[in-house]
Amino acid sequence: MSGILVNDTRSKARHYTWRTVAYVVAMSFGSLAHGYMASIIGTTIGQPSFIEYMGPELVQGNKLGLVVGMYYAGGFFGACFSAPLSDRIGRKWTTFIGAFLTMIFSGILAGSVNPDMFIAFRFFVGLSSTILFTVIPVWLTETVPPEGRGILVDAHPILINFGYCLASYVGVGFYYVQGNNQQWRGPLAIGCVPSILAVLTVPFLPESPRWLLMHGREAEAWEIVQSLHWDPSDTEHEYATREFADMKRQIEVDRAMEFSYMDVIKKPSYRKRFLVGGALVFFLQGSGALVINNYGVYLYAALGFNAEKQLHLQAGWVAVAAVVNWGAVLVVDRLPRPWLITIGFAGCLGCLIAEATIQATSLNSDNQNALQAGVAMLYVFVFFYGFFLDGSTFFYIGEIFPNHLRALGMTYAMALLNLLNIIWQVPGQAALENIGWKYYLPFIILTAISVVVVPLTFPDTRNMALEDIMTLFGDEVRVNDSSSRELEKESGFEHKEGEVA
Repeated sequence: MSGILVNDTRSKARHYTWRTVAYVVAMSFGSLAHGYMASIIGTTIGQPSFIEYMGPELVQGNKLGLVVGMYYAGGFFGACFSAPLSDRIGRKWTTFIGAFLTMIFSGILAGSVNPDMFIAFRFFVGLSSTILFTVIPVWLTETVPPEGRGILVDAHPILINFGYCLASYVGVGFYYVQGNNQQWRGPLAIGCVPSILAVLTVPFLPESPRWLLMHGREAEAWEIVQSLHWDPSDTEHEYATREFADMKRQIEVDRAMEFSYMDVIKKPSYRKRFLVGGALVFFLQGSGALVINNYGVYLYAALGFNAEKQLHLQAGWVAVAAVVNWGAVLVVDRLPRPWLITIGFAGCLGCLIAEATIQATSLNSDNQNALQAGVAMLYVFVFFYGFFLDGSTFFYIGEIFPNHLRALGMTYAMALLNLLNIIWQVPGQAALENIGWKYYLPFIILTAISVVVVPLTFPDTRNMALEDIMTLFGDEVRVNDSSSRELEKESGFEHKEGEVA
């Protein structure tokens, strides 16, 4: 067989070892850093000493919206910096820079002496941690083998949610530290620890082999693919040989292409990618998940719970998210991508409708069963979001963009994510105070639309090599039959005793 190949004869075995998994986990320390710093505000604003030190006006209405929104404003710029930086110096070293800056800015945030300083460094922490948020899934997508890509890239949202969980329970623990400002400074300072772990480990990780190939560093790229894309039974590295030949041939095509930003609009295959990626982010943020995460203590207050129980319920909510993200690895590579996403949105839709109904009919009443059901619906919501949707943001968007556009595509998606969060988060507290349950209506409408749009328009990329996915969008693919040794000879690559010829 020759010509364009959509699905070749690759074995469906998982061609990776514990070394691959260890590298993925080490890179995901940056994901942990992002998750912790993104979530810690949820308990910080509920700490009595924080309210006393900064003044009660900082945690009310529009001022609180500014505190929350500045993180995402910084995140927008962090996402925009990520693509040019990672294309120029590499995915690995961009991750290192993001981790180093997050470490510094987190420490300064913990030492804030007034509200203005706190708000300003929320911006800088958002900027630096979003560099991590954006570049890590690119490295993961480009480095791991195709058959395990969904599972391995899911390490990014898993560690993000573990960061959410850790931040929440650290906040709960410090709630009982009475009489000094360590109640709120301590949790913020602990946020430096994941960044320190990333700074210490990332320099020892391999660079993305596809980035190395795009910069003409073929021997280094082959060494990485050979060591990470194999299993012990493949002693001749035949699988890695085929994968590397596919990568090299396609990147030769990509490097020969002239690209301008107008191509995103003019070229149908690029336009479709940006529309699909943007739609996914739009629908995910339109579900209201991060509003629930950041304003959870106020939602539980509205349901009649005191300050201590609010923090415990908030911590429990993110703990559920962390657990179900781990469970998601059981299904992410078993279900077609569009249906995985659709099931998640359908479950979230049901929960949003139920929550809005409960708050519309039972708030300020003595119906304790209804109020407890309101809490339960928020927990069921995060089950569907974490199990079916959270990982898709990263592995699906990483998959649909070709090598030369992947960093730009992820930057576009994460910049859009932060812009949308500014729209939803800044007015969040004021909206919850003034219109209550009606704030759920736009989330319900957008999520209902997603249940229809996703299965009809999103292509299925499950278990496909990144080079093969290009055919789904109508691009030219220069990958021949991977079982043929002729491919290697024609591409100028031969596997011989573990070296590149």
